[in-house]
Amino acid sequence: MRLTRFQWLLAATVVLAAAVFCLSAGTARWVLWGVLFSAAGLAAGLGASFPEWGMFGSSLCRVRTARKVVALTFDDGPDPAGTPALLDLLARRGVRATFFCVGRQVAAHRDLARRIAAEGHLIGNHSFAHSCGTNLFGEARLRADLELAQREITRAAGRTPEFYRPPMMLTNPRVFRVTRALSLTVAGCAIRCYDRRGGSTQKVLRRVLRRLRPGVIIALHDGGVPPERLVELAGQLLDKLDAQGYRCLRLDELAACEEPA
Repeated sequence: MRLTRFQWLLAATVVLAAAVFCLSAGTARWVLWGVLFSAAGLAAGLGASFPEWGMFGSSLCRVRTARKVVALTFDDGPDPAGTPALLDLLARRGVRATFFCVGRQVAAHRDLARRIAAEGHLIGNHSFAHSCGTNLFGEARLRADLELAQREITRAAGRTPEFYRPPMMLTNPRVFRVTRALSLTVAGCAIRCYDRRGGSTQKVLRRVLRRLRPGVIIALHDGGVPPERLVELAGQLLDKLDAQGYRCLRLDELAACEEPA
């Protein structure tokens, strides 16, 4: 079985800790152990926050392709305040996107989730409760949360999600065990827009354009973003992508563009 980077990190930490024990003594040993375990903890913590590192398992963050295609993804909806205006914009521009929906929001706004699917967009699982503590859930609780979201989305959209994006994109080994059991692919991104931090639209666009490459997944939000800001940002981003010759695909369509290494 192929080891994850986290397992390699643990193994390397154990080996180095043993070497420190053999080659040092007294205060020096404790200092070196402190530095070693702090560094390992920092690496694991950062790996949990950045799924593109693949610390605990493989996440879909971009695909290998020479084609100028990207996937626009929107998290935390459906939100009746902003999602309808975004859908209107995407329809006018002839763009299909991927919406990582919160199961609780889908249950509360089934007609809106149904509209997302009916207009040709893909719906992914973004947990049921979107709890800040999701990354601390035990395996049974995490699975129950994801299964409940799967049921609500399937009931509303008529299609069972294939992709799961963890809340805040935080991962751990349990996330990958549960998603494997549920036949879900963990989806991260290559570009985080940080569109809810309050920076100007132009600042967000510059952040995206600096990292824009063929095959990247771009993460935005339709939940919790004022409608006027959401539409302005999405519209200007589409303009920038068009100007550079990029085409937007759904996440499943982008995944199908993967080229051999």
